[in-house]
Formats: sequence, structure tokens, C-alpha cells
Amino acid sequence: MINMKILYYTSTGNNLYIAKQLGGELISIPQLMKNNELEIKDDIVGIIFPVFYATSPKMLREFVEKANIKTDYLFLITSYGSDGDQNALRIMKETLNNRGIEVNYTNSVLMVDNFLPTFDMANEKELKKDLNINDDIKAIIQDILKKRELYLDKKHFTDIENIEVILETTMTEKFHIQVGKDCSSCKICTMVCPRGNIEIIDETPCFGDTCDFCLGCVHHCKTNNLTINDEKNPNERYRNPNIKLSEIIKSNKII
Repeated sequence: MINMKILYYTSTGNNLYIAKQLGGELISIPQLMKNNELEIKDDIVGIIFPVFYATSPKMLREFVEKANIKTDYLFLITSYGSDGDQNALRIMKETLNNRGIEVNYTNSVLMVDNFLPTFDMANEKELKKDLNINDDIKAIIQDILKKRELYLDKKHFTDIENIEVILETTMTEKFHIQVGKDCSSCKICTMVCPRGNIEIIDETPCFGDTCDFCLGCVHHCKTNNLTINDEKNPNERYRNPNIKLSEIIKSNKII
């Protein structure tokens, strides 16, 4: 029997869905970071994460800079919506390699992109309704079971430092999460936030300064009280249809 740990980051369920299909012991990276559990050891270890602006969520970059991963076979899988997957994998692989941690396999899965300022969710879901996501994941599973060596390493974009500047500028200057007046105080936004960056004060969501801009709070808001300036379709939201809201809350809620 192969012992395998799957470390994942999820906000709208895509990466949790991939992780569940791969099997093994599923472990939320936000929970590991919150509990300062940075020693990871198993026969096989996988890291599943989304592409954010041709790189990965800031929390994930912080995790791989700190985690001590001991395994005979380490793989990285990213979900992406349009582009940037190979660059995100390259950055992650280089970060781990620089810390003396070997990466054996990288791959990506094309899925619905939930970045609201760029994509109309109704159109995006329609365009990608016929994707063979399960077939793609099955092929990856076979690669992993065979411990295949594979690296996606085509350089599309600029270096790590410039990408981080672009990402931070996008979050702080170009796009903003806007808070409306119809908050129901359900606290779902506080529970799905991987950072624990939101609290309800006087029946209004208030944001701290550690936002990953994953937009989980916006997508899961029951009253559509949270929106993004200049988004394509403020009436349409996304959660992976195979993942329950309770599973995302379990992955991200502060315990």
C-alpha cells in the first residue's frame, strides 16, 4: 500500500476536487499554516494549488518557503483557467529546489477560472462544461502511481519578483472587494477565508491586511453583498459543483 499525503489550497473547490480524486490523506495548507505544522513526511507527497496571476496564492508561497517536506516522490498539480500554469509550477519547483527539496513531477488541470474581474462566470461555466477534467486527473493518477518524472517548464512570463509586484498591485490598486449594505451576518465569508482575514463588525464584513485575493468570500456570499469593482457579471458566482460549502469551510475555518 502506498502512503500518500495530499496538501491542498482551495477557495471555490476546484483544487479540493482534484485532491479528493487523487486519494491519500487530504491536508489543508491553510490549516497547516494556522497550526504551524510544517513537518511533512510520507512515501508520496503532493501539493495541489490554483494559479493566481501566473503564480500561486501568497499563503502557498509562504508555506513552501517554510515547510520541511521529506518524501521519495513529490509532485505539484495546479488548476488554471486560461494561462500561467507552467510559470506557477516553475516558481514553485524552483522555490523548493532552492531549499534542497526535489520535485519529481508537475502537471496542470484546466478548469473554470473564478477570477471575476476577467471572467463572466456564466460564460466561463458554459465554455468549459465539456472539459474532460476527470480524464485529465485519471491520467495524472496513473503517472503518480508509476512515479513518472515529468516537468512542465515553459517560461511564459517574467521573473518571480515582478510577478509578485503585479499580483500585489492588482489586489491593492486595480481591483477591490466592495462591501454592500445587505450583509446577513451569516459569517460564511469569515469561515471560507484561507487567511482568517475577515471579521464581522456591526453586521459588516471587515477585511484585514493579509488578503490572498482568492475571492472565496465573494463567491460564497449568500446575499451577494460582496462584489468586485469592474467585474464582468456581478449576478453570477462559482463553486465547484462537486464540492460542498461545508467542505470548503472545514478546509479554511480557524480551528
